[in-house]
Amino acid sequence: MLFLDLFIFLFLQNKDHLVYCSRSNSFLKLSEVFFDFLKQCKENTSLILQIDENLLSLLEKHKIIVNEDDDNNFLLEHEFAENQSSYLYSSFGLVLVPTMACNFDCSYCFEKGKRASKMSDEVIDNLICFIKKHDEAKKLSITWYGGEPLLAVDIIEKILKKIHSEISIPLSGQTIVTNGYYFDSKAIDLFQKYPLKSIQITLDGNKERHNSIRKQKTTGEGSFDRLIENMDKIVKELPETKLSIRVNVEKENLKDYFDLQKKLSERWEGHKIVIYPGFLKIHNDTNTALTCDCIDNVEAHELFFHLRKTKMLDESVYPVLQNTRGCCATVINSYIIGTEGEIYKCWDDVTDNNKIIGYINEEKLTNPSLFYRYVVGSKWYHNEECMNCFFLPICRGQCACYRLRNMYENGKYNLCQCAQKTPNLLNETLEYWYDNQIENKK
Repeated sequence: MLFLDLFIFLFLQNKDHLVYCSRSNSFLKLSEVFFDFLKQCKENTSLILQIDENLLSLLEKHKIIVNEDDDNNFLLEHEFAENQSSYLYSSFGLVLVPTMACNFDCSYCFEKGKRASKMSDEVIDNLICFIKKHDEAKKLSITWYGGEPLLAVDIIEKILKKIHSEISIPLSGQTIVTNGYYFDSKAIDLFQKYPLKSIQITLDGNKERHNSIRKQKTTGEGSFDRLIENMDKIVKELPETKLSIRVNVEKENLKDYFDLQKKLSERWEGHKIVIYPGFLKIHNDTNTALTCDCIDNVEAHELFFHLRKTKMLDESVYPVLQNTRGCCATVINSYIIGTEGEIYKCWDDVTDNNKIIGYINEEKLTNPSLFYRYVVGSKWYHNEECMNCFFLPICRGQCACYRLRNMYENGKYNLCQCAQKTPNLLNETLEYWYDNQIENKK
């Protein structure tokens, strides 16, 4: 028995009648009559038997028409490929929190009011032992996080020295998420010795807005000019490190991103920088949804389409088929380590005692159910909506953290990453993608 593939989408592009398959990431141009006929085949699969043999062969080649079990087999193959990469022990990823202290007092900070602890020598020694136990790993990657990690630059240096002298697993790369205020000559010297792949620094909009939010906790002094000066140093002294500048936006300051993107791109033209919008997640009082001030998924999809289309972001307008390894939360051999040696699976969980899954100096997990929920239970193949979505082969799925909040904590978050849920955007995206492919073939 033959069927129209689950992963196809029929649409019009100007006067062209097209069918797109997300599995093969390809288009076929159809006659209007055959276009209407395929629409009927969706409702009555027996009509497929009327298709000419040569045409049928072409449609099968492009996965427009498939055998009865083909979709299910593809889903199983897709699930297996993701699990295979998610459950690899050869890659070992750590997000390390050397301190929970921070010099800023941002109003939206999820760590607000938390104790400004630092990693002790005992925790550092336990961390080295924890890494050594993962002797199946062929490479180690590290992200420095906080708090503000550069308030503990001495601790970072101590850990790096121990890793290089005591750990046999090669350090394949390290990154840092920092507010940038203390990226001074000492930090520059450290990361010249132990190179970073990337640095993320956040601006909260234009200078006035940023200074009203990201100000010194003790003096209330703004930080915008200091960050720009420090980024000048980074670009000059660490030219091989990618500088990612996140510009936080919500509905009222979206224009700030475009202004800063233009100014900073011109300031550091020719250097390894990327400037992208970050969407503030401001939760309601019950922590079950985002407030109306936040940019929602629909608005985010529309914005990113515009940025990719206008080349403000150097990314493909339309994603391609891929089996992603997943994020820290869904990968078995990745962990976030807090200042007390506590282990988390998601960045958003840091400092939440209810989300601790274990400790680096203990053999067994203290909260195995949360670990399994993240690594297994949050996957797309446990979500009926994802399983039946044509977009699935080129979708990274839903955020594991917010999916679990919806499942277990009465969350009402809109999680779908699929462009087809944004009115007219799927057609616009496919039209643009199609036009570009035609143009490239000329």
